[in-house]
Amino acid sequence: METHVTHPIGQEHLAAAEEELRDALDSAGIDVRIIESAEAAAEASLLLDEIWSVTGSGTTVLEPSLFIALAHAKNYTAAAYDRSSGNMLGVTVGFFAAPVGKSMHSHVAGVRHEAVGRGIGAAMKLHQRLWCLEHGITHMTWTFDPLIARNAYFNITRLGALPTEYHPDFYGQMRDGVNAGHASDRAFVEWDLTAAMQDRSDAGLSDAKPPNAEQSDASPSNAGQPDATQRDSASDDAVAAVRIDDTDGSPLEFDVPREATLISIEMPSDIETLRGTDPALASRWREAVRRAFLELFADGWKVTGFRRSGAYLLTHP
Repeated sequence: METHVTHPIGQEHLAAAEEELRDALDSAGIDVRIIESAEAAAEASLLLDEIWSVTGSGTTVLEPSLFIALAHAKNYTAAAYDRSSGNMLGVTVGFFAAPVGKSMHSHVAGVRHEAVGRGIGAAMKLHQRLWCLEHGITHMTWTFDPLIARNAYFNITRLGALPTEYHPDFYGQMRDGVNAGHASDRAFVEWDLTAAMQDRSDAGLSDAKPPNAEQSDASPSNAGQPDATQRDSASDDAVAAVRIDDTDGSPLEFDVPREATLISIEMPSDIETLRGTDPALASRWREAVRRAFLELFADGWKVTGFRRSGAYLLTHP
């Protein structure tokens, strides 16, 4: 029995979502189908383990039995399949969240490594959006590592999903090959599914390399790398709360003046590589960005954008 309260969605929103999804699927060369069988659930579970480099005995990203339980309870469990080979290339799972009948939390999404760059991640997100709208869901949330600049750029600039909370070490110690040994700080984002998508010419959704994974978000990803050499004219007036030291790449932290109206939090363009080459510096970045977000959010600042050069933009209402 269906127990979720649904709310009517305007036909114009559905039509726009359907058109954008159709274009994205054609561009990526995939079809997205709901996972319902035990066989598909087992394949999806193995694919997620491959994406997150899970090798330890007894460790898995998502058990097949949980796929089936979520699907049976009418949550969102889907896989992307290559139109030519029929191979499974991606997986997305979400479950209903508070407020009941209005929101979905997207827990995990991933794309097979060799398929990254085709736009599969974006297509899966658009399929999830349309599914939600068809079920009366108008609000979606998920989390991602705020230090991964390309995921921030994709979420904020291309989708229009905005971070509203910062959670230090959200998942505790994680055991997969991507996150093991690092604090699992996460930004919590909210996406209004009825809002117009970013203009494709500005957002670059049509030719972007989307994130290949989000474990609410663990995230080995490829969302189109922000260009650290660019300086956006629109952000020239931003006051830096955290800035990259051009001499050694370390974080420089600043007090925000009371009269500031726009501030920025810069970050390294590739924190994953930095974790391997200089773990101590990567940890300093984690601590600096954590302090900045916690202090600014507590003071009422809100994330309103992310510039291509690799920095969050915040304003104070």
